[in-house]
Amino acid sequence: MLGRSEMITQLMQYGHSKDVLDKMQTMELEHLFKQNSKARITDYLEAVKQNEVVEIAAEDSTSYIEREVGNIYYAISGEIVNFASLYDAIEKIFDQYGLNEAIELVLAQSSDKRYRQMTQIVEIAYRAYQEALLAEIERLCEFYPPQERFEQMKFYGSRRGDVAFLRRSIQTMRLQNNQESLSRIAQQKFAIIHDYYPDIMYENYEGYYENDEEKDAIIERIMALTGAYKRPQLKTKKFQILKHMERVLLEDKEREKEEKALIKQYIKRVGETITQEDELMFGEIIKEALKVLDERDVQYIVEHFDISNSPLILQRYNIIMRDNRPK
Repeated sequence: MLGRSEMITQLMQYGHSKDVLDKMQTMELEHLFKQNSKARITDYLEAVKQNEVVEIAAEDSTSYIEREVGNIYYAISGEIVNFASLYDAIEKIFDQYGLNEAIELVLAQSSDKRYRQMTQIVEIAYRAYQEALLAEIERLCEFYPPQERFEQMKFYGSRRGDVAFLRRSIQTMRLQNNQESLSRIAQQKFAIIHDYYPDIMYENYEGYYENDEEKDAIIERIMALTGAYKRPQLKTKKFQILKHMERVLLEDKEREKEEKALIKQYIKRVGETITQEDELMFGEIIKEALKVLDERDVQYIVEHFDISNSPLILQRYNIIMRDNRPK
């Protein structure tokens, strides 16, 4: 279970008043948080169950392909190839056929002398068509959390060879109700994992976190915090390890900042007691400093002053430092 402040932060994001939450007992917060969690998970599962995605009926392919094959014939039958019409017809054929079938259809309309040229044209058109379809799918996923969008693109990228499937997916996703429904499901899934199961974030989105862009970003932040690592060395580490390193370095930096502020504060206070030759107050301040600072930091503070000319202060300092060390 999250801590009190984290629960309040999460609940505020979903419409609960901070004033009301601050007045609630921790047990009451936990109960409300569990209710909120259950409701959101139920909403997500219901959305997945209903999955209001409308399928697009496929067009009769026979007349469709005959028409485009005819367009290909007219585009390449003359002395000069009409490349605009050729590419347009080839692209439409990809809606029903893969690369090899498309090549066969084009070559069946071509003279022998153009076989090589036509084969290369179909292959180029096929690669461009694949990338255009994937780019359109990514645009349709623009409102997904980036982790979810990455996973979707990994899936569709693995199906790049099935251009008919990609095209049908785009047609389905383009419908207004479908796009809203799919985006909502993706957002709910991510929010549930992020808010309630943060320990499995990496497991669910490993591909996203291990991609070069994300790793490079965190490596840049680590190198800005410390010069102890070289980029190639960091590049070999898993994202989870890099994230832990960054967190430790940030904590160290914050701790160092706090220690510097404390040291500055204690230098001032110790200096005042030495000036007043108040060995009792000097001793209390040294004991207090040892509770929040390392011994070497306390030594550093006292080294700012010459206490050898103050026997009582020197004696008290030596006794306190001796008693502070482990027996």
